[in-house]
Amino acid sequence: MIDGLSRIQRYILKECLSGLALVVGIFVLAIVLVDVVEQMRTVGGDVELTPVQAIQLTLMKLPMLIEQTLPFSILVASMIAYSRLNKRAELSIIRASGVSAWRFLTPIMLMAGVLGVFATTILNPVGAALTSRFEIERAKLLEDGGASLTVAKNGVWLRQGDDGGQIVIHAKRLEENGAILADVKLLEEQRIYAGGRATENFTFVRRIDAERARLLNGFWQLEGIIENVRGEPPVRRDFLSIPTSLDADKLLDKFASPNTIGFWNLPGFISQTRAAGLDASRYNMRWHSLLASPILFISMGLIGAIVCLRLSRLGGTSRLIAFGGGAAIGLFFITQLSSSLGSAGAVTPFLAAWSPALFALFTSLTVLAYREDG
Repeated sequence: MIDGLSRIQRYILKECLSGLALVVGIFVLAIVLVDVVEQMRTVGGDVELTPVQAIQLTLMKLPMLIEQTLPFSILVASMIAYSRLNKRAELSIIRASGVSAWRFLTPIMLMAGVLGVFATTILNPVGAALTSRFEIERAKLLEDGGASLTVAKNGVWLRQGDDGGQIVIHAKRLEENGAILADVKLLEEQRIYAGGRATENFTFVRRIDAERARLLNGFWQLEGIIENVRGEPPVRRDFLSIPTSLDADKLLDKFASPNTIGFWNLPGFISQTRAAGLDASRYNMRWHSLLASPILFISMGLIGAIVCLRLSRLGGTSRLIAFGGGAAIGLFFITQLSSSLGSAGAVTPFLAAWSPALFALFTSLTVLAYREDG
């Protein structure tokens, strides 16, 4: 791909990569410093946390944080590269040699597109796996310190009930990113009444051991169960449904954040979530956002380059750079707002994810065509 570029384009690409390395290095250093302090403040406020442990937690979050800051890294790198070329009058020489803006902007678009594909297909899965690991390690530290956790070292504990009784649910592990509880035990208890009034005491009704439990809307779907009722022999069943008042979507969100599911695992997880009758909007939104990342990255690169194409001797470059930064920040907030609407189901995830990126790309190309081709 690089061999197909001209010598001038390879030179500009080198400048872009140099600017990107500088920006990413600064961002990584800032992220590590800030997040280590944050881990010491939050986790260290509940348990005794050493600086080494804080750095380890931060490094687990680092790939995901880098992925989130990459669009701005590309924007700033583009500004740095083309500002250098402009100040050294190299852009003027390139234009005078008959090279159009479309050709000397190809390197930044190529770099941004490749980075977008890399971030989606490689960096995101790695970041998701490490983020999941971060949540586990953070939970272990807090559990050792005595903090209250939903997922502890000894498994998952849940409770549901009403005035008439309660069911205590314990699962040793989670499967399919939290969609299924595995190796489950359910203890059903009935409230004891005295003098027609409810007490705080309960009496044992039955115990159910299940291989797996999936929370659907309004009931638990248990598989491979053994039911033990007081005074009766154990009964084996293949399936059993138990009513519940627990919210399936909220419970799924608690155990399976979209950030902990990698790009390659998202389609299967979305299918499983839909098959379970749950709302998969948040995960579908995440999937389309990742697919649209290369377009968004190219748009950021173009915005950064376009505002630096004005000749330095004509003045007004600083205002254009400030305008470009403001446009990028505005695009970020629009993207976040659109993502929230898509996750909530107010807008289709496809439209919510692709509209901001495509709008920014077409707007950048229109401005470029107007300025360069009249």
